[in-house]
Amino acid sequence: MIYFDNAATTKVSDNAAKKAFEVMTEFYGNPSSVHDFGYEAEKLLKEARKTILSKLGSVDRNDDFIFTSCGTEANNLAIFGALGARKHGGKTVFFSDSEHASVYAISKELEKNGYNVRYIPTKNGLLDLDFCKNNFTKDTVLISCMYANNETGAVYDINALDSLRKKLCPEAVLHTDAVQAFCKTEKPLCRCGADLISISGHKVHAPKGSGGLFIKAKTRITPLLLGGGQEKDIRPGTEALPAICAFAQAVLETDEKSNIKTVEQVRDHLVLMLSEKLAQVKINVPENFSPFVLSLTLPGIKSEVMLRYLSAKGIYVSAGSACTSKHRENRVLSAFGLDFKNADCTIRLSFCEYNTKDEADEFVKALSDGISSLVSQK
Repeated sequence: MIYFDNAATTKVSDNAAKKAFEVMTEFYGNPSSVHDFGYEAEKLLKEARKTILSKLGSVDRNDDFIFTSCGTEANNLAIFGALGARKHGGKTVFFSDSEHASVYAISKELEKNGYNVRYIPTKNGLLDLDFCKNNFTKDTVLISCMYANNETGAVYDINALDSLRKKLCPEAVLHTDAVQAFCKTEKPLCRCGADLISISGHKVHAPKGSGGLFIKAKTRITPLLLGGGQEKDIRPGTEALPAICAFAQAVLETDEKSNIKTVEQVRDHLVLMLSEKLAQVKINVPENFSPFVLSLTLPGIKSEVMLRYLSAKGIYVSAGSACTSKHRENRVLSAFGLDFKNADCTIRLSFCEYNTKDEADEFVKALSDGISSLVSQK
């Protein structure tokens, strides 16, 4: 099996799986219980929070991290929570036009609820900062832009948004969906300038069901749920301690510098092989990109057809975000600059440190065979 779909989800690391099992079987107390067994669980919860805040690069003891079930929940908590705390503020909100489905769906809901929703263009993977300069006003209450795009690999300049925000709308909250960037960049995410940062565990070799929201000191948000006061009343409900501790374990064993180097070698080798053997395949490369994601447009072969061909050979890639794989139109690729025909023939490869150059070679050979076979069937 060759697995090049790590942006959708990753294999749980052995140590993270062991940690989850250990917590389930040995430390299964409720962190909110007022007895020694509960205190042991609470201690693990605090250690996990400290580990993730450290990995994010937090240096302010008043920063916080709230555990959620996934990145989608973290995005909802960030945006609706920030707006809930600013009901008497402005009504203009900005999103990039290439957001993950979980943020795009929020933007459409906000439109229904009377917000003036504006979309920042991201053609060729670049934020249109002139658009921001001309449209950010004091009525702007929130700006949300992902850090790294899950379909094209484009890395957006959040620091530039922060600079413009401070000049033009200093009261606005800045949020970034960093699900595809956490543990995949050497620069600590806290340095990007965002007040709120969403991350997810199952993208970094932790189990599904783990994620969270970084909250910069003095940033106010309101809860979406009401309950027993867990997670400082921001996300009530008994914490999924096994998943949380496994998340922290996966983060602890992540070596960004080494992982990035490994992934770059695999990606660069694959790109070289494609350029030498399959020049008809278009490689969609943003100006600033993450090496963990690679977008390829095929010569007149629909992505779903190629996906089935490769899957039959035990090679797993995708046609874009797993959360929108059933939708025919791809607004993210359209925003990037691809027309409908080319977007419909585009596949996504996404890597992790477990991938190898040999796998890249096997993929290129299978893709070459697939193109020859499928084109001849037309």
